[in-house]
Amino acid sequence: MNSDRVVHLSWRERLHPVYVLSVLGFVAVLGAIATREGQFQSVHRATMALASVGLVYSLVAQIFNATTLAIEEGALRILHGPLPWRAGMQVPLAQIRQLCCDPHSRRLVLRTALGEELVLGENLPRARLGAIDAELRDRLGLGASS
Repeated sequence: MNSDRVVHLSWRERLHPVYVLSVLGFVAVLGAIATREGQFQSVHRATMALASVGLVYSLVAQIFNATTLAIEEGALRILHGPLPWRAGMQVPLAQIRQLCCDPHSRRLVLRTALGEELVLGENLPRARLGAIDAELRDRLGLGASS
């Protein structure tokens, strides 16, 4: 990837300590309940284990993942990683009408010429909205505006 046409948005800077403590506390409570003898059948324990794994995976992804926006071969590529997350996408540049940080919802929104509105990032740090918007405009040249 041509590094001057790429923007990285770390998920970690959007991570709220209350979310971290809530997930860890909920997983600890589930674990304590599930390990009590005679309390639950194995199907309930398996369900609690799956829920715990999902919550922990979500938390780990929030810590390590980032969204990458890159201009390549006439399209905007949107990737999430390094941990597997929902599929990335590719939008032809000719289809992009606007890419901006909405200051009210704190979302990164892509609007297409077809009228679609795609949310590429949520819960962006309020203090960095202007800087993220400027970086999108300057590095990607997509006419972003807030």
